[in-house]
Amino acid sequence: MTQKKVKDTKHNKHNNKGYIKIVFIIVLIFISFLIIKNKSIKHNYEITQIVLNNENITEKLQNTMIFENNEIYMSYDDVKTLLDKTLYTEENTDLIITTSDRKLAVINTENQALKINGSNVEAKDIIIKKDEIIYIAISELKSVYNYEIEKIDKTNTITIDSLDKKCVKAYVKKNIKVKREKNIMSSNVDKVKKGTWLYFINSEDGYAKVRTQNGIIGFVKEKSLNSFINERDDFLIESKSFREEYSIKKDISKEDISSFEKRQNIINLILQEAVKNDKMYVQISYNGEENANYERFKIEIVPILKECGIETKM
Repeated sequence: MTQKKVKDTKHNKHNNKGYIKIVFIIVLIFISFLIIKNKSIKHNYEITQIVLNNENITEKLQNTMIFENNEIYMSYDDVKTLLDKTLYTEENTDLIITTSDRKLAVINTENQALKINGSNVEAKDIIIKKDEIIYIAISELKSVYNYEIEKIDKTNTITIDSLDKKCVKAYVKKNIKVKREKNIMSSNVDKVKKGTWLYFINSEDGYAKVRTQNGIIGFVKEKSLNSFINERDDFLIESKSFREEYSIKKDISKEDISSFEKRQNIINLILQEAVKNDKMYVQISYNGEENANYERFKIEIVPILKECGIETKM
């Protein structure tokens, strides 16, 4: 072998060793990256996570949730933002009035009394005050908002689910890890054993967005799920065809609707007349200046009448 060939052979061997070394380092980095990425996230259980209808809304809260007196409290401002945009406090009486589709709840802040659709409801410490912030025991109002509320101690998570919204459960075929993102290299946020059920939220690019029984939201391969069970459907009220003969007309233009108590007196009289005459509709007319009192009247009359199967037309 010539001297030149010997040098070329040594050079090639050196290059091959260098190439193998580089490939080894790259593979090592890739494996290390994969291991790090796939390690479960260390959850900060000191911060209570709030999941509302399969959306983590923790960062949207203006104030932290409070657990006291075996109740779950949410700040007044957060209730107004997230649960009831019509939440209202009457200045002269300090009554807190909150409404939903079929319920109207009144909280007397002075004596902690609670009324739902005019009936007294036993409640204790429904209002508390911390650092000048008013908190409402939403666990006491779950029947008003028609929510199911659960506190999961294991992950320090509160789940709030509307019973009017669709709910689908799915079972897993094998032990799986729930990913933070719809990516096989994404971090794990939870793990689920074979035969366990999950809340199925939707499908995205071959992945299923799910919520585990720990209240954790993430992604799994859709093909790893089976036995989809529809727990409940969206609650939709079919609008009735208005019929003049089944309605009564009420003009409240000259009525005093300046306070909650006065509005309720008028609403109760309208309800009694509709029930007595077996009417399904109430037509409200108002020729006065549309102001805050009239807006409150519209908000407050609808759930009271609807709970009795009476539609309101304004």
